Amino acid sequence: MWTKSPEQDFSQDNRGWPKGKRRKWDKETEQMVAGIYQSLVDDPTQFYHGATAISMEWRKQYPGILSPPLRTIGRILFDLGLSKKRKRDRHKGAARYLCYPEHTIYETLGKRLLEADFIGKKYLKGHTKPLNFIAFSFKKEPKLRYFKRIEGQTAGNFIKQCGHFFKKFEKPDLVKVDNALTMIGSASGKRNVSRAMEFLLRHQVIPIFAVPRKPFSQASIEGNNSVFARNFWNRIKFKSIQEVDEKLEWFNQSSFRYTGYQPPKGTIIKEGSFIPKIYFIRQVREDKDRTGRGFIDILNEEIFLPEPYISYFILGEWNLNEELLYIHFEKEQKLELVKKQSFKINKRSKIRISDFI
Repeated sequence: MWTKSPEQDFSQDNRGWPKGKRRKWDKETEQMVAGIYQSLVDDPTQFYHGATAISMEWRKQYPGILSPPLRTIGRILFDLGLSKKRKRDRHKGAARYLCYPEHTIYETLGKRLLEADFIGKKYLKGHTKPLNFIAFSFKKEPKLRYFKRIEGQTAGNFIKQCGHFFKKFEKPDLVKVDNALTMIGSASGKRNVSRAMEFLLRHQVIPIFAVPRKPFSQASIEGNNSVFARNFWNRIKFKSIQEVDEKLEWFNQSSFRYTGYQPPKGTIIKEGSFIPKIYFIRQVREDKDRTGRGFIDILNEEIFLPEPYISYFILGEWNLNEELLYIHFEKEQKLELVKKQSFKINKRSKIRISDFI
């Protein structure tokens, strides 16, 4: 009888909520968000204008008024045309499907993992000499972004800036880097311990090498490099190197405020004796010369693995004291030993590091 009633008006729909009207946050809230956004944009020492930065500034300017949730602030910024939608990272699903050892790297191997990387060369108008930068990032709390201009992308500059970072902020348990020759050493010599590796190990910091040619395996630092380009380098038309250095310090200070980073108080005493190790994240490839097996390349040595592991990620652990290489496979956050083999240190490297192995 209800569906056949002639009194019904099917042209009206009273469901839902009026478009453009928020359930809790009114136009005044929108104006406050827009005002904070504009004040951050107008301040040359501020480099972050998104929802998180606005929420932090809201608590300073309006301590007695509840700040809207981050999603609401983000929605308001988008509705006002002050932000754009960000592309989602499509690599995460594939990395999980192919068993990238994320849990082991960030939760098991050590408490603090630092990612470090060189930023691609930048040029000032009217200058032929490129500018080089190095970036550091802590992915886990307390988070940190830090950038420094350097003379060149060399092992010496990496070592120098790591030393400064350890003194100024904190010394991590592990440092994750890419496979550039600056970091990993010789392009042809086998089982070498590079200068960068040696420096870290002497400071009782374990190096981890990311997957070659897979930027997502350095997601935190690559994201930071993107922030550097978007919020700093592409935003300002620099006139001199002096201006770059001055405003880079402003950018670092703004990043500290944004992340709320505070260096640990006192010296952190690590439990147990240090075992010099080096880790390598690799993706197993198919051996073209022989069907039915896969392989990975670690320090110019081919390590062969059973066919079922082809395309999956593995974690290589080189124990320098034992001179053994352990190949691990992470499945459902548990690490399984796939293979163990002898992995002798190159004779020249062994002489150089004999005092701590």
